[in-house]
Amino acid sequence: MFDYNSYPTVNISYTTENSLNVTPSHYKSKQEKQLPDSPPPAKTYAELNEQSTHLLISHIEVLEMFQITSRATIYKWRQTRGFPEPITLMPLRWLRSAVEEWKDNTSRFGKRF
Repeated sequence: MFDYNSYPTVNISYTTENSLNVTPSHYKSKQEKQLPDSPPPAKTYAELNEQSTHLLISHIEVLEMFQITSRATIYKWRQTRGFPEPITLMPLRWLRSAVEEWKDNTSRFGKRF
């Protein structure tokens, strides 16, 4: 075992100046004035979940595209019908082209989604 009593001790101290007397609302307005080019506020998970682009499609849009109500159906399709794997898991996204290609190939063979 180690004998921790043989190590030298180090004293660390620090002080801060608290000469500012502002409320949070004053601080916020002062901060906004200092940072005019600040990035927009971060979006919530729910907002990110609903967004799709021309390259990526969200799970909400996939559900609407195939008129289904559960993500579990998509997972079953991945296991049994060759539905494409998602590109990202959080938030859940697929390549739009892969999903549309799968849809075209599946409907061509007369299968209902």
